[in-house]
Amino acid sequence: MSSKSRPARSAGTGLVCLALWKAALTVAFVLPAVSGSAHRGSDQTGLRGVIQGDDARTSVDTMAHWLTQNADPRQPRETDQYLRTTAEYALKARNEIKVAGEVPEDIFLEFVLPYRLVDEPVDNFRKSFYDVLAPSAKKAENLTSAVKDIVPRIFTELRASKEVMRDKANDTAVVFKSNQTPAVMAPISETLLAGYASCTGTSILIVDALRSVGIPARVVGTPEWNIPTKGNHNWVEVWTGEGEDGWHFFDASEHNPVSLDKGWFFPGNTQHASKDDPMHKIYTATWSEDATDSEYPLTWRTPFVNWRAKDRTDFYLAASNSATATTA
Repeated sequence: MSSKSRPARSAGTGLVCLALWKAALTVAFVLPAVSGSAHRGSDQTGLRGVIQGDDARTSVDTMAHWLTQNADPRQPRETDQYLRTTAEYALKARNEIKVAGEVPEDIFLEFVLPYRLVDEPVDNFRKSFYDVLAPSAKKAENLTSAVKDIVPRIFTELRASKEVMRDKANDTAVVFKSNQTPAVMAPISETLLAGYASCTGTSILIVDALRSVGIPARVVGTPEWNIPTKGNHNWVEVWTGEGEDGWHFFDASEHNPVSLDKGWFFPGNTQHASKDDPMHKIYTATWSEDATDSEYPLTWRTPFVNWRAKDRTDFYLAASNSATATTA
């Protein structure tokens, strides 16, 4: 049903393997230019030119090599074929889906191309997810409408697909079930197969599926809420290019319909995030070192695993304060 590899369970272990590719068949794609004004203040990672060179062309090999070069060395390295398939379908989505082609290059590299989000086992999801969801994504007028249309489909159409699930296809929808992390995290072999996951697993499923059709998405979370009941949580951010920095959030358990910038945890829990205590900050997981300014303590592991991340605490504090002031 899928190929799966599980990363190391502690921050101090992993496999470092940065190798140049041998001569192989290159699949090239023409990529649309994206003006700087389209970026609307989103995160800059200094990666322009990796996808689009002087001749506006790139190759699967280039993208696969970028993934390997920029991965955290603590991650296990996937096979050459896995990396090439990932790159091929990320570029295919960018070329064949209108709204995906409007995503800036650096956002594409950091939040569309990568195949692992935190320390979940890796499934070979890119091609089958694309085949199921691309027909809907191609009809979208903009990224916001694409997100709102596709996310509910993720919980039904992927599990019902024989291409995704083979002989395990099932017409029942994936549902939220608490306390399933880290047992249920991988998108196909764990979440879709079981038919349930908690916040981390459902967030991973949504983000992987959106990335498969070229929509920038990422997992966001906190190691521990700064409230008496504590508890950790993960949710989803999507890049639409609209608003202050282009990113908008929603909870994975509140997906039908999707309401951007709303969630059961906002602003009640997020307003208490702490800029001074790493355990009470809010983070989004990142891929490259250029996009990283912090480390996200993954508290579902013993001992905790520190994962590359960008600190989003200031964003959520400001948004929480604004929401609280509006309702006061």
